[in-house]
Amino acid sequence: MKKYNEEYFSVIETKTGRKIVDCGEEADALEMVSFDPQNRTITRNKILMSPVIDVEVPKALPTSNVVSSKWDDPILDDVDPWNLRGRQPMQPVKKQLPEDQRIPLNAK
Repeated sequence: MKKYNEEYFSVIETKTGRKIVDCGEEADALEMVSFDPQNRTITRNKILMSPVIDVEVPKALPTSNVVSSKWDDPILDDVDPWNLRGRQPMQPVKKQLPEDQRIPLNAK
């Protein structure tokens, strides 16, 4: 099991108390302080971890509890199976612009 860091480091602006950045490594936080050492400081924070649960997924689905059932509303032979409500497909819309508006945009 991987060991997680139990602490992280915050770089704080000393004048305002504003947090600048959180770092997982102390060396990274020290480098951020080195950019402006008069106005920055580091605080060490503890991470309160909740329990971690590892989940393993089976390689194959179990087949012992397979339940088969019939459709309540069977598909009729004359109905398209992809149109399950039995509606007729919509006809394509064929509309054109009026003759005076058929000029291509790049022709002006």
